[in-house]
Amino acid sequence: MFIRATKRPGEAPKMKTLRENEASFHFLVETIATPIFISRGERLHYVNHAAEVLTGYTRKELLSMNFWDLIPPDSRELVELASRCEVGILTKNHGQRWLEITVATIDFDGVPVKLFSAFDLTERKQAESQARLLAVTDPLTGLGNYRLLLNVLHAEIERSGRTGRPFAILLLDLDGLKKINDCYGHLAGSRALCRVGEVLRLFCRVIDTAARYGGDEFAVVLPETDARDAGLVASRIRNRLATDSEQPALSASIGVAAYPQDGETIEALLETADRKLYRMKSHGAEESSLSTAI
Repeated sequence: MFIRATKRPGEAPKMKTLRENEASFHFLVETIATPIFISRGERLHYVNHAAEVLTGYTRKELLSMNFWDLIPPDSRELVELASRCEVGILTKNHGQRWLEITVATIDFDGVPVKLFSAFDLTERKQAESQARLLAVTDPLTGLGNYRLLLNVLHAEIERSGRTGRPFAILLLDLDGLKKINDCYGHLAGSRALCRVGEVLRLFCRVIDTAARYGGDEFAVVLPETDARDAGLVASRIRNRLATDSEQPALSASIGVAAYPQDGETIEALLETADRKLYRMKSHGAEESSLSTAI
């Protein structure tokens, strides 16, 4: 018995249109710069070249993966629930890229699938992060600025209120900056400020914050530190400046204030530390272990 397959009327044009649509789709997604991921079931069913470039994986590697393999576990629920969201993904070389992901359900080869399109936000995020950093950074020394100092003090007061743990602040004044500028020039004066910044970084723990909040004035916030230990830190800073072989020689006056006994507000703490600083400065080197003359 011979059976001859016959095409139904209109089937050939439909198949031709389907192939043309599929070809157009592939041409479009392979030429655009937007990474495209199509997920069907537990596996990626299709990815374009831009997705390879973004993730660092080859097409073959991606098609053996689940889309969620690219998303950190704590961000997966966000992507599942939202039609558009910002999320960080991990690339093959363990780098991170920030993406705005748009999720849509489409018909692909007659089967409903999820289409994830991604817009790379990494450079924008980096620029925003840099702008935020510059907003709280002293451009000369690279330390924090007055804005950062206030933010950190506010956070420490809140933390101490919750935990009952102490913190302290050092206010440091570089002695004789005007004399340095007059005798050695303003470049030497700027270098002197940077040298103080280097010493503060040297003696700062990871949890500490050093800032320059005025022309020749610096501050260090010391979490988990009482007045006695803060005084020891101040002494070490003063000794390190005194033994620096670079010229001109430097010295500093340092005032210490501890929370809450020296003040329960930012203003009160700064006023107490400032008052102690200038009291020590006025007493001179012989009457203060925290002040030496240039």
